[in-house]
Amino acid sequence: MVTDYLRYLWPGSFFIITTLGVMLGGAGCWFGVLLFPLVACVEYFLEDDLRKRRMQPVGALFMLYIQLVPWLFLWYGLWRFLQTDYQWWEWLGTIISVGGITAAVGLPIAHELFHRHEGISRFFGDLFAVTLISGDVELEHRKGHHIETSTMNDIDTAYRGESVYAFIARLLPFFHTEPWNMEKQRFANKGRSHWSPGNIVLWAAAGYLALFLFFCFSAGLFAGISVLLISVIGQSIVCVFSYVQHYGLVRVPDTPIEKRHAWNHIRPLSRVLTFEIVTHSQHHTDPTVPYWELTPYPDAARVGSAYGYFLLALVPPLWHKRMREHISLWDENHATGGELQLATEANRAAGWN
Repeated sequence: MVTDYLRYLWPGSFFIITTLGVMLGGAGCWFGVLLFPLVACVEYFLEDDLRKRRMQPVGALFMLYIQLVPWLFLWYGLWRFLQTDYQWWEWLGTIISVGGITAAVGLPIAHELFHRHEGISRFFGDLFAVTLISGDVELEHRKGHHIETSTMNDIDTAYRGESVYAFIARLLPFFHTEPWNMEKQRFANKGRSHWSPGNIVLWAAAGYLALFLFFCFSAGLFAGISVLLISVIGQSIVCVFSYVQHYGLVRVPDTPIEKRHAWNHIRPLSRVLTFEIVTHSQHHTDPTVPYWELTPYPDAARVGSAYGYFLLALVPPLWHKRMREHISLWDENHATGGELQLATEANRAAGWN
């Protein structure tokens, strides 16, 4: 259906709204920030969307690639803004808005691209991620998280009782140290130095350095520092979404990944704005399935709006209270015998017993 394609204009519209607000200045600089609670409020009144998409690959890929245009427009708007006379509160709104929209809307696009097989898709996925100092993260994501999902070996799975802020402090450094260690090992296996032009981490660092220096030389040193802050904020937001999608789940290592090993946030806007990554169960059972073919399983572990739970995670007491209810139901209805033993240990470590 045509509407199945048109609905994916929403992510680009969020880029455009944020950009126009930044270029307008004043209160407009905060438009990107306000989009998060607006979506959460709307989705509070919506039901889960269990429909599969009816899309052809060519059209679905077009809707994915077209997002490059408003994304570039957003960073152009940021570049223009940083060369104007602005007030501190306008700057703050711009930094949070651009960081938030780049992460919450841009990274799901990058995620879909670097899960594809074509070199051009992987390139553009990494290009998206470079704005978040995350051009190297796909290594750990594909070769770490997708193998160790929901086990104690998966740093992307938050412990029961762990606050999102403690999780960010753990995950942010790992985002970069682990890909670096992976590349060192890859080159060691070939008997070569990892200080090589083929090192993916070095290319990611070079890409970000180019972005930083462009802003420094064209708009001033403070503009470069602003870009760095945007990237750190964006990376932190990515950590929050990782936190929300796997918090508290357990799996016995070396057992198959099943649909119970991910939380699904399949409200209508959450699905569209994240290019279906919140239809999370099938993505982990088969990471090769493209976004338009992902199945929203009615019997998978489902919670509410991805954006609502994102905001909830920022208030740990409210988050833990709500998620303990979901985790209790997961333990009762989804966990295997071995997972129940791990769950009991996790509950004890969290002080929940």
